[in-house]
Amino acid sequence: MWPSHHGHGPTSSMFAGITEPMPLPQRFAKVKEGLLAGRETQIAASWKRLLIKLQAEIEVIASAGPSIFPSIAFADLHDTSKAGDFSSQLKERGVAVIRGVIPRDTAAQWKSATDSYLDEDPRARRLPTHDPHLYGVYWSPAQIKARAHDNVLLAQRFLMNLWHSSDPAALVSPNFPISYADRLRIRSPDDETCSLSVYVDGGSVERWESDGYGVGATYQRIWDGDWENYDPWNSSTRLKVTSDLYNGDGVCALFRMFQGWLSLSDLPVGEGTLLLCPMVRLSTVYLLLRPFFCPINASPAHPDFLSPDNWKLENPTSSVIQGALPSYPQELNVALHPHLQLARSMVHIPCLEPGDYLVWHCDAVYALDRLRRPDLPATTIMYLPACPLTQTNALYLSRQRKAFLLGHPSPDFGGVFGESARTGSSGVQEVGEAGGVNGLRAMGLLPWDEDEARDDTEQAVLEAANGILFPEQYDLGSY
Repeated sequence: MWPSHHGHGPTSSMFAGITEPMPLPQRFAKVKEGLLAGRETQIAASWKRLLIKLQAEIEVIASAGPSIFPSIAFADLHDTSKAGDFSSQLKERGVAVIRGVIPRDTAAQWKSATDSYLDEDPRARRLPTHDPHLYGVYWSPAQIKARAHDNVLLAQRFLMNLWHSSDPAALVSPNFPISYADRLRIRSPDDETCSLSVYVDGGSVERWESDGYGVGATYQRIWDGDWENYDPWNSSTRLKVTSDLYNGDGVCALFRMFQGWLSLSDLPVGEGTLLLCPMVRLSTVYLLLRPFFCPINASPAHPDFLSPDNWKLENPTSSVIQGALPSYPQELNVALHPHLQLARSMVHIPCLEPGDYLVWHCDAVYALDRLRRPDLPATTIMYLPACPLTQTNALYLSRQRKAFLLGHPSPDFGGVFGESARTGSSGVQEVGEAGGVNGLRAMGLLPWDEDEARDDTEQAVLEAANGILFPEQYDLGSY
């Protein structure tokens, strides 16, 4: 039985809470059969190789704990040797911390200003989003300043340049970050629980569908039985993707290379913060291949339950896609995804100080800590993803800019809490004061200088974005 459909808005529930195999419409069996057709032998062999690799990698992760997270001081991003080592580790793990992106005292000031901002309008605290710790607030002074800050934009450029494009003509530039207005997360001292699941952003069933991620052949190497050569850092395969075919709640409408937290508080290890799975390639491959296989001995208590020899291709192919349901996020749990050993592969993030920037790949598996110590002070973070300039992202930015100028909620999230008294011209002024020209461009408030393009493709990206955001000044032409 499917859960009742959820609605959009700040109080809706975005998780289906799938804990057992749930048959989908029969067409999803056809989707799975199409992905398997002619490649059954290769995919079965790749599954066995994957399970062996997963077991070894989880041992490494469980032994390392939070030290598995690569980290670097913001000041060292210009150090070729340190930045090179950091980049290699980040591409392997898909998760990382950049320390001191914002000076500690500035971050503390932003936290104080955020507390005051929320206190000024109690509606903000009475309208949480899908969990009680998220606040549907998008245009607070601290959020506006953080998105425009030079250090944040520099860190995002650095991070996004770890991606590459296999198509030299693909219209994507990591050198011109755009701002994405996301929310605030605050956990108070008396909060002891959290309702969020283990999940992955970017849709659910869309990952298997031809008109979802199949449009860009994002995961084609996996479907070919060659997951070792799957590249999670190839941007061109994601530009045409539709990650929301079913009008889901909480889906990001643009291409987000990294999700991120900017900490405004001291966040200790394992106390109401975040857990991440630091093996982005392997977790993605497992998630995608899992629906094609079933155990021979189905008892989890059997000593060989996780053994590769205990698993075979489904026959006949079912419509089940474990943890996936149209219009809901992709969820993961121990029962449906046993080989991930989530109790061991989900790792608490390292301690964060005010001004530290935690980031994770857009396909990374994550979850919130369920427990929170009551003797700790309230903790505040702001979501701060890294998004490149593309045509689709520029289209979203035009909608977001309008919402900002009117004080409306960010377009992806909806809701009823307006912030019009604090945006408009005064908000534009805050963006300019915080980030100057680059900050204004990231918010779609000034055109990009096309002379700054590094090559013809990047110039085409800038032309397209300027045409979308400033049509009165630029001829859209073929864009």
